[in-house]
Amino acid sequence: MESPEKAGAEAKHPRKTRSRLIVLAVIIVPVLAVVGPRIWRYAAGRVEYATKAPTFSGSSDGLKQTLIVPTLDTPMPPGRNVIWCSSFQLAWNEVRDKVIGAPLAVPDAAEIAARLNAATQSVSDLDAKSVYAAGGRIKDGVRERIGKDMAAKFPSHAVPDVSAYTDGILAYSYLIAQVPFKYPFRRIEKGLAFTDSYGTQTRVTGFGLWKAYLRPFENIREQVRVLHAGRDASDSERLTECALDLCCHSTPYQIVVARVTPMGSLGKTLEYLRTQMASFEKPPYYEQDRRFGGNDELRIPEMFWRLDHRFKELIGRAVANCSPPMPIVEALQTIEFRLDRSGVVLDSDSMLAVAAAPRHFEFDRPFLVYMKKRDAEQPFLVMWVDNAELLTRR
Repeated sequence: MESPEKAGAEAKHPRKTRSRLIVLAVIIVPVLAVVGPRIWRYAAGRVEYATKAPTFSGSSDGLKQTLIVPTLDTPMPPGRNVIWCSSFQLAWNEVRDKVIGAPLAVPDAAEIAARLNAATQSVSDLDAKSVYAAGGRIKDGVRERIGKDMAAKFPSHAVPDVSAYTDGILAYSYLIAQVPFKYPFRRIEKGLAFTDSYGTQTRVTGFGLWKAYLRPFENIREQVRVLHAGRDASDSERLTECALDLCCHSTPYQIVVARVTPMGSLGKTLEYLRTQMASFEKPPYYEQDRRFGGNDELRIPEMFWRLDHRFKELIGRAVANCSPPMPIVEALQTIEFRLDRSGVVLDSDSMLAVAAAPRHFEFDRPFLVYMKKRDAEQPFLVMWVDNAELLTRR
């Protein structure tokens, strides 16, 4: 309750009270004018898409035209979507660097192990606030440490159940990146026709910018940066290649879309694109060409998917330089990705489990079977199975 003294003071000095309110209004209103619309636009955009179901959600086994690769230098087959996310590499690094202390020797999956061992991606590629990675021996409490750390750092994310792993080595990683565009792009009401590498067209939803010269779209236009624009030698109006930074204001992460020729792997394609972008930055026209012009047009497909992928080429393969050698029993990666007119959201975690060698209880040779009451000493049926005469035939 307001004190009588304070109420009396304000009653005596109404001008001072009004002055304070005016000063506060002068400070707060401009701040809300700048920050408020951006927060509102992003929140409205996320609510708008919250009710949309993903195009795909489930195991990667259900995908026929998409390949998830463990490393950037994995060969990229033609005619397929190819996805790589560093979360699995981060889990691998934990086992390689902090548990075994050497490259993992996996003789029965030597090629993929060599690629993972040689990869240079690490947690330093991400902002510390958006990534977590840990690994260790289960007997040393790594399961409990992962659960405790994740609950503290990312309390809203559910860590996969790891209670089944009671012996061996466990590594886990998680990363999340939310990149809102400062100014949402225009929605393409009728969608756009996406043509795949075989010439097949599919009508898809999309967003972008056109009639960028109009005043309402000035802010959207100015947030786009052209990173590369390769023109046709015979037709200077036609772009053969291009790359765009969709929001130059986003930090610490950048979203780049590029239309280029694939170069055999995601890594080689990135290298080629970096070369082209470096060449594009040369004067004398770079300052002009890097701006998205009033007559330029941009159209991008939306996407929203979630998938679980197991690197089956690793599962069941023994890590020879464990002591003793132990098989990889889980190599799981989960990725959720959304790209729409309001921004990008990426959520991914991975788990790598190396367990004690499994025991195979296989009665595929002569064996004994008997029945008895649990608290009795003597059985009431005993049989030695020496041959297949009484076994059920297929």
